[in-house]
Amino acid sequence: MQTQPLYIRYLYAGLILAIYILGILVPLFDNDSGHHALIGMHMHITGDYVSLIDRGHDYLDKPHMLFWLSAIGDLLLGIGTLSYKLPSLLLAIPGIYATYRLGTRLYGQQAGLNAVLILVSAQAYILAHNDVRMDALLLSFIITATWLLYEYTLTARLLTLVAGTAVLALAFATKGMSGAAVPVIGVGSQLLYTRNWRFIFSFKWLWAVPMFVVFIGPVLYCYYLQFDLHPEKVIRGMTHISGVAFILFHQNTERLAGVNWGSSGGNDPFLFFHSLLWALLPWCLLGYWAVFKRGIALARRRFSSEENGEILTWTTIVVMFCILTSSNFRLPHYLNILFPFFAILIAGELEKTKGESQEGRVLTALQKFVAVVMIALGLFINLYLFPVKAFAILLLVLPALYLVIYEWRVSRGWPHRLIGISLSASVLVNVLMNGSFYWQIQQYQAGHHIAAKIRHLGLAEDNIYVMNWESPTLNYYSGYFYNESDSKALVSKRDFWVIGQVEEIAALQKAGGLKAREVYQYLDFDTTKLKAGFINPKTRGESCKKIGLVHLKRD
Repeated sequence: MQTQPLYIRYLYAGLILAIYILGILVPLFDNDSGHHALIGMHMHITGDYVSLIDRGHDYLDKPHMLFWLSAIGDLLLGIGTLSYKLPSLLLAIPGIYATYRLGTRLYGQQAGLNAVLILVSAQAYILAHNDVRMDALLLSFIITATWLLYEYTLTARLLTLVAGTAVLALAFATKGMSGAAVPVIGVGSQLLYTRNWRFIFSFKWLWAVPMFVVFIGPVLYCYYLQFDLHPEKVIRGMTHISGVAFILFHQNTERLAGVNWGSSGGNDPFLFFHSLLWALLPWCLLGYWAVFKRGIALARRRFSSEENGEILTWTTIVVMFCILTSSNFRLPHYLNILFPFFAILIAGELEKTKGESQEGRVLTALQKFVAVVMIALGLFINLYLFPVKAFAILLLVLPALYLVIYEWRVSRGWPHRLIGISLSASVLVNVLMNGSFYWQIQQYQAGHHIAAKIRHLGLAEDNIYVMNWESPTLNYYSGYFYNESDSKALVSKRDFWVIGQVEEIAALQKAGGLKAREVYQYLDFDTTKLKAGFINPKTRGESCKKIGLVHLKRD
């Protein structure tokens, strides 16, 4: 087998690092990321790291971890994109290492290395460190806890159990009990599959229970202080709410039942199944193949244990797929936590497949097809729909394109050729996506542009009013919590600034006999929900709202 030249490895490492750096520099999206950053900003400005406050209202949904990290980032780096995104990227490193260690433990060192390459080049994993929500952190904590707890079942080292339980508590502090359940499902299934009764009935692992309670104590105490001590608070029309009971029990049952969360994706029972087609690119078809192949093999053996066999990754994927699909509230990014398990399972099944077999040849052909389609779509997006404008990005595209050509021309044996073709396609496309596409669509998000103008003009917070429009990034990037008002309340004012749709501001101006002293207009679109009219360059402007920052004054 031909060894990969050292300079090729350096090219991959440099370009992958560049992709993630470009991603964390893209302005926050006006959805969950902007919203979460705003809660952290409230902690930073007020010094209250206990309460979760969303623009003046108590926030009862997710635990504190991401908000604490955001607030610390604001404290150390100042309010901005990097202070919110960088902690999640840094904490992804333990998850990547844990993926390697668990993959190595289950299938060997080469499989561990391949699993890392699969994980860091998966489309939605890259996006998770651009559009940062809870999932990037949660993924890292879940796979790290799974690896450590599985190591404990093999080594019985107390320090490993303590570390695994601590990381399990971090997963809880990020997303609640669902974060803690995934590693338990995976490791528990492996113990049952291997019939490790000696370990199970030793009951030494029970020490994890009181340790877990102690480690999650700070989060529970914060919920107690904010909600349990204040039964008079009205949350979603209800009083006497126990924050402790909510985060321990009700949070996930509410989402499963769709209570208080609408039905996003709830009418599509196959949402997660077909979302993999884009989320796990360029490894999506291999993901389906690995899960079904492993499932068929287990069924044929009637789930009887085999020497050096593993069921941990397969069980985690299948069980969580069933749980998520049964929920009445579904979002594609819920899949992210399964990516390390997919990566390890794919890498492991590739190790067990012979490249010269018909199956190996078919898989290589499929990956070539996926790579071609992915590159074609990437080029169409970045050459026609949103043409690359930055010369520096073109300088990164050249080595990425070289890697694609290299992987197609140089044969290095199984499964390295298959992985190289797929990896190079992902690198090329995501250099373009993170380096150009996401930057360009964020030019159509008015919030951070208006915030920049407010800072430039040095406007006072108490004289700016937002009228019938919402933008978390407007609040975050300006560092202000604005007065929200309507035309009736504003018509009597004499000298103020207003933010809103230009048509409504014009109506306010006319009704109050006000004159516009300064006018700034921006195009605005919800860039987390791209639609055909916006994607098409010819109709893009028509699809956007026109948002104004206007200085109104009465003579």
